[in-house]
Amino acid sequence: MNQQLLSQVMASCVNAPDWLMKKRQLAVLLQERFKSTPAAEKIMAAWLENPNLAQLEQSADEQANADQVKAAVPHTTGWVNLPLFAAANAYPELLQENLMEKAISWQDSQLNAMHLALLNGGRFIYIPDGTIVKEPIELTVDCPLPNYHNLVIVGAGAQAAIVEHQTATGRQPAYFGTELLLGDGARVDYYQSNRFSAAQNHQAVRAYQAQHSVLNMYLALFDEHDLTTDFYANLDGQGGAAEIKMVTIASGQQVQDVQTQILNHGPHTVGNIVQNGVAKDKAVLNFHAVGKTEHGAYGANSQQQSRILTLSDECKGEADPVLLIEENDVNAGHAASIGKVDADDLYYLESRGLSEHDAQVLLTRGFLLPVLNQFPDQKLRENLVDELAQRLEEKHE
Repeated sequence: MNQQLLSQVMASCVNAPDWLMKKRQLAVLLQERFKSTPAAEKIMAAWLENPNLAQLEQSADEQANADQVKAAVPHTTGWVNLPLFAAANAYPELLQENLMEKAISWQDSQLNAMHLALLNGGRFIYIPDGTIVKEPIELTVDCPLPNYHNLVIVGAGAQAAIVEHQTATGRQPAYFGTELLLGDGARVDYYQSNRFSAAQNHQAVRAYQAQHSVLNMYLALFDEHDLTTDFYANLDGQGGAAEIKMVTIASGQQVQDVQTQILNHGPHTVGNIVQNGVAKDKAVLNFHAVGKTEHGAYGANSQQQSRILTLSDECKGEADPVLLIEENDVNAGHAASIGKVDADDLYYLESRGLSEHDAQVLLTRGFLLPVLNQFPDQKLRENLVDELAQRLEEKHE
């Protein structure tokens, strides 16, 4: 298999710089050393069925002269927004040092290594030190390719809102990866609500944060296909803060396995996880939340809350809260709950003329909206409320 993959990678790297080609070749050699998971095996097997998946599809602007691209973009916006492979030529130092190195590591798992080896495209966002981007930066694309990757670098003291609303239109399982690298004192509000067409998918959002940086991550998992996730923030510098707020629905025979982790590595860092999910029909929803405080992270604060509401006897939910504490001077706590919809509440609503379906919709909204309403951007919040309403109207046998 390695020789076949190496041939595919070589064929796809015609316009890529030498360092990226070698990195992707190393990823091919590395991936077989890992023990795989059933979900990862299913995704990778589907990728390998099609020998053209590794072929690099570049748009016309990606073929533009690297020097012209590098010179033009910062003068018009004050920050950089480029296709990933164009950026590999225009900003080789930034990408070679950071692409799948500090947040989503290509050397961490077989799936990550394969994602890099078969990388099809993505975006590169670079916000220089001290730059304040007033309008939200939208990462919105209808993507037919299975391996899409965004690299976002936010310099010291810079501020931005990132809105990711991507649609994987292909039938091959998709891996959407987003890396957020925050410099000293940077602030980022990140919103995500992606869509997938394939039956099995994976999405990862990982952040690396320098001292006194602030990241607010707002996630709405309203897709109706099987999904594994990897949401992670590494608070490396002192005084950094990360908050992950999430709402999700699992319905039909869908399986959602949600991994969320905040690492308090620096002193006086603050990590907070809040996630509410609803499982219905025959779906499976698992929350695995980890708050880790490493030795030396004195004065750290690590909190998490995971709540799952089940709407049928056949669905399953699991909330697995974990605190790993290696320092004495910390404030840490967790709360987790899994419960069925209250029969009295359901009976009351039905006695007032609502059908069972409409009653469940109303109770689900009441369970998820308290978290969704904490998303600060009004327009985005309203869009997500509309998406929630559409998702709740879907009926499954």
